Amino acid sequence: MNGDKGPTLASLSSQDVGSKDSGKIFGNLIETSRNLPTTSSELGTILLSVNEIKKRAHELREKSKPKRDHTRAHYLLAGSGLAIQDVESSLKALKSRKLIEQNVISRDSDSDLDTYLRTKKDENILSSIERSLASAAKDFDNFVNQNFNLDWEQRKEEVRENFGILVKRRKGDRLLAKDGADASPPTWGETGRAILDGESRLNVNENFTTRTKFENYAKIINSFNNARQTEVEFPLAKEITESLTRSANAVNRQLPEAWKILEHARESNDVVNKSKEFLEAQFLEYVDNLYRKNSSEGLPTNVNKVKSFIDHKLKNPNNTWKYGNLTIVNGVPIWAFIFYLLRAGLAQDALEVAIANKLSFKKVEQSFLTYFKAYVSSVDRKLPNEFVTRLHTEYNQHIKNALDGDPFRLAVYKIIGRCDLTRKNISSITLSIEDWIWIHIMLIKENNSSDYPLYEKYDLTDFQTIVTSYGASVFNGSYIIVLMLSGLYELAVQNAMTINEIDAVHLAIALAHYNKLKISTYGKDTLSELISTNEGKTELNFAKLLGNYTKSFKFSDPRIAVEYLILINLGGNKDAANVCHEALRELVLETKEFTILLGKVNRDGTRIPGVIEERQSLLSLSDEKDFLHKITEQAARRADEDGRVYDSLLLYQLADEYDIVIRIVNKLLSDLLSNTDLAQPLLNTDDNNETSPVLIAKKLINVYVNNLEIAQKIHSKNKEICILLLKVVDIRRSYYTQNWHETLEMIEEIDLIPLVDEASSRRRAQEFSNLGPEITKNIPKLLIITMTCVSKIIKALNHSEYQSSAKTQQVEALKRLGKNCMIYAGMIQYRMPRETYSILINLEVGL
Repeated sequence: MNGDKGPTLASLSSQDVGSKDSGKIFGNLIETSRNLPTTSSELGTILLSVNEIKKRAHELREKSKPKRDHTRAHYLLAGSGLAIQDVESSLKALKSRKLIEQNVISRDSDSDLDTYLRTKKDENILSSIERSLASAAKDFDNFVNQNFNLDWEQRKEEVRENFGILVKRRKGDRLLAKDGADASPPTWGETGRAILDGESRLNVNENFTTRTKFENYAKIINSFNNARQTEVEFPLAKEITESLTRSANAVNRQLPEAWKILEHARESNDVVNKSKEFLEAQFLEYVDNLYRKNSSEGLPTNVNKVKSFIDHKLKNPNNTWKYGNLTIVNGVPIWAFIFYLLRAGLAQDALEVAIANKLSFKKVEQSFLTYFKAYVSSVDRKLPNEFVTRLHTEYNQHIKNALDGDPFRLAVYKIIGRCDLTRKNISSITLSIEDWIWIHIMLIKENNSSDYPLYEKYDLTDFQTIVTSYGASVFNGSYIIVLMLSGLYELAVQNAMTINEIDAVHLAIALAHYNKLKISTYGKDTLSELISTNEGKTELNFAKLLGNYTKSFKFSDPRIAVEYLILINLGGNKDAANVCHEALRELVLETKEFTILLGKVNRDGTRIPGVIEERQSLLSLSDEKDFLHKITEQAARRADEDGRVYDSLLLYQLADEYDIVIRIVNKLLSDLLSNTDLAQPLLNTDDNNETSPVLIAKKLINVYVNNLEIAQKIHSKNKEICILLLKVVDIRRSYYTQNWHETLEMIEEIDLIPLVDEASSRRRAQEFSNLGPEITKNIPKLLIITMTCVSKIIKALNHSEYQSSAKTQQVEALKRLGKNCMIYAGMIQYRMPRETYSILINLEVGL
């Protein structure tokens, strides 16, 4: 020891110690303590509560309690020069400064023991909460990472597909719906054409006039569909023509005429003959009206009516003829007379007039009567081939270039013999547009032989080319009529759109009904243009036309929208049917008018069909039930994705997916129970069967259980969960009305909370995860209800005036019940909201 270089206890004299402040010794101790392990030490930190430190300090003091006999200390310190009285004085100084605790906790004190136990329990709770939060945070991070990656993969695949990049799928890859059923992703139409999102700006509700026209047409279309469904003939063209005639609204002249043309030609696709007949009948009607307005001499025969027409139209006010080279016989221009009789479709009368006046014909005209007889007697009003060459020769030599020739004679020769087809117009005669069309139609000859020279060929296609080359400006507000008479129905609809879209749409409907339209084939890109050309033929996109029109009232009148969209299938081919079905899907999903379109479910579970189901016979369905099921299920999925739970409930019922319905109701009911405060009622006075999960569940369980066919489609576990949740509803009602005993009995009956013994509590805790999320999320509130009931009953018993052993036993039984409940709660505490266990502990302490 003497060899040590540093100062030692022996080197310190008692004088040195006594001369220093007693605090200096402990200052050295503090300085030395800095060498102890810190938080950066590998030893870690010491986590002791205040009470634990107090306890250990007390134990240390008991073990090292100083004795008054300092003999051994005297020997130890004898050579050090440290006086024992100085040590005692230092200890007294420390006590005076309260650096050493004077009052220690007695291990036998009841109050201290309660404090210790309570504090220990709080520490356990806090520690459990910290571990639970750490675990939850870790689980959440894992969940986010997994789902983010999955979502990204899905989005990447969708983007690749949208850009036309083929994605190789593993065999068997399928999208599982939320309910676990095997299902493909909902596609709202096979091609995604958005049929109801066209560019039309029509608003049928814009004003009273437009709305009235819309409603009048809608009534006719409804009647038309009714007739189609019952397979009864319906005069669509006649109905609309009469409607336009009765209408007080201003209607463009072309549209009523277009309907008359269609009505006349509805039963035949022979454009040439039907247009000829219409023009001749129209002219004769005009002649008849003119005759009636003017008092004319003679009997009202067709011949006399035409003669009267000639007098009014070909004479000047001074009673002279407008054409100077007319051949006048008995005061009548004979060639004009024959011409207009032919124009009125009176060929036989024209022949009789020619025979009666044959002596007036010039020498070069003597053979005309032979040609004319052959022409009139032919079935197709065409000159037989044996007379064609002779008539053409006479026409070219004597008629065509005659300076003083009658212009109507040239017209008659040209019509009968189809002469000089390189010049089809007759410029020397003033003709109306209808006259011009009639002459061209008279010159048309279909099925020309290949032996015919090119200049003698003139068919309907040639005439149509002339019409389209002239365009609308040439025909002075009669272009639609010209197009209809020349068989260019698609262009007629297109031009009618520029006048009035509503009228044009219905013209197209009638044309499609009578098989007059060439309708586009429906591929992925054909909904972009209303009119297109395919292999030289003009085609109308009928689906686009109806989709554009329906867009204007699909929200205000979805029932009427169905009536129009089913007309897409007028053609009856597979493509049209598919597009029709697609349009109906769009209508259902966009308007969300599920009750109107798809139907509803009565209180007794019976279905009332919607308008689509009512019209299903017009939809060319291979499997009617399958289509309605698919369209309803797709609508249900969309409603579910959009968060419209009550809509999805209705739709899944209509789709006969009763098990999904029960699962949705279970979730609604479970959420209501778990999210509603215990101090609040589950049912309000304004709740009804359409919005209250409780009332919905009661109604459905009542209907489904009593209907064997439906009950068989529901999984027994889902049905049991619904019934159990409804029992929890009854428990909540009883608890809200403070019927503690009844509530406790009902809780015991459902057998979710273990109340018997500790073993049952442990078993229930192990089975907790098997209960299903709808039940487990309501266990915390059931525990609170149970402990509250126990607490309230014990409190009432303790405050009762009488004392008995039975009361004591009852209180003890209730406490055991509460203890079992708390054992169960302690084992599942990490699966409950953090505040639930604190509430339960407070209730337990108060027992």
